[in-house]
Amino acid sequence: MSKTLKWVYNPFEKVAGWQAFGIGILILGITTVLGYFNNTVFFGISIKQVPDITCCKAVSLQAVGLAITVAVMYLVALLSVKHVRFQDILGTVTLAKYPLLLTIPLFWAFGDNIMEITDRVLLAIQDNPYNIADALTVSDYAVLTIFSLLSFVVLVWTIALLFNAFKVSTNMKGIKCGLMFTAIILVAEILINVVISTIY
Repeated sequence: MSKTLKWVYNPFEKVAGWQAFGIGILILGITTVLGYFNNTVFFGISIKQVPDITCCKAVSLQAVGLAITVAVMYLVALLSVKHVRFQDILGTVTLAKYPLLLTIPLFWAFGDNIMEITDRVLLAIQDNPYNIADALTVSDYAVLTIFSLLSFVVLVWTIALLFNAFKVSTNMKGIKCGLMFTAIILVAEILINVVISTIY
């Protein structure tokens, strides 16, 4: 694997701990601020457009998602391996979110179209649930396809980075590592959505 590809896929072999946290929190801060100006919020591995989002809410959603993911991963790591440092989990998980920054130009380019298409589809469902396709044009399908594919790439990339963050921080390998990580992501996402639904 080339050095460039390693930085894209697994930068944690070169940078971890507080250094990774510093870089990651800077990128997350930029992502959150730019997302706020585009009514885009981030929590966990989820991305949503929320009209008239406040800056405080945008920051708190990102913070809640990060805190819960780190807490769940660190707790599982403590129960699974003999030695793990909190700063390694915190740093690598924070840095693993950097692909989210790439969603900002994606939402700038397609966000308004997606919201307009969504509104049109919802109106069509209310009018006649069986004729949803009639509410969509060829260009709508093209926008939805491109947006979905690019969003999927960012999602997979982020999950791969989170997996490598867990793997490097705990030195775990094999099927056990994969199963533990899958459980972490599922539990963290459920907790994040429960907490956010309760608060907001």
